[in-house]
Amino acid sequence: MKSRIISSLIALAGIATMTAQMTPRSVVTTAPEKVLLTIDASTLLDMLDYYESGVARTVKNKMGEDAVITEMTESTITLLTGEAHNITFAMLPYGKSSIIMTVDRVETPATDATVTFYDSRWNKIDSDRLLREPSLADWTGKIPADSMREIENALPFLMVDARYNPETSTLTFEPQTGDYISVENSDKVKAALAPRLDYVWTGRSFKPVRR
Repeated sequence: MKSRIISSLIALAGIATMTAQMTPRSVVTTAPEKVLLTIDASTLLDMLDYYESGVARTVKNKMGEDAVITEMTESTITLLTGEAHNITFAMLPYGKSSIIMTVDRVETPATDATVTFYDSRWNKIDSDRLLREPSLADWTGKIPADSMREIENALPFLMVDARYNPETSTLTFEPQTGDYISVENSDKVKAALAPRLDYVWTGRSFKPVRR
């Protein structure tokens, strides 16, 4: 119990310290409830204790579903928070400090990812100045106007998966066409879309890696 109280106090104190001192543990233990809806503080500490002890053991979230930490590096941590949801927290160097990026992935059943940025106090940062998420034209590249109209008509919306690699500072998007495209248009749409788009962190923003 004492160790948990100390861990919680350290995490809370981390909010007021320099962002360069952020760790995966301090980031997740200070994350607001709206970010980790189904994981309470006690459960999160159990998850951290098990992972750091090398114990591969799941715990139950608020809904009775299995939750576990699946990966932790010096600058990232990924949690499976429930049956069809996982979230990655990444600390990105930003000038002389750091910011937090979350990659929230929901299986619907195709995976739909949301990328969000916060400062060290969990104030949301305007994502537009840090990442211009890909448009349909980015996925297709330069194609004739009539072909683009065909793709737009066949593709009512495009869900996108996202994963971050801390070793290369690269955020990778992959299209998820799922079952919402008609069978007759499926092959055409898939052939028109790039299999992935990579964005590399420059220290100020994510820049596309040209194909």
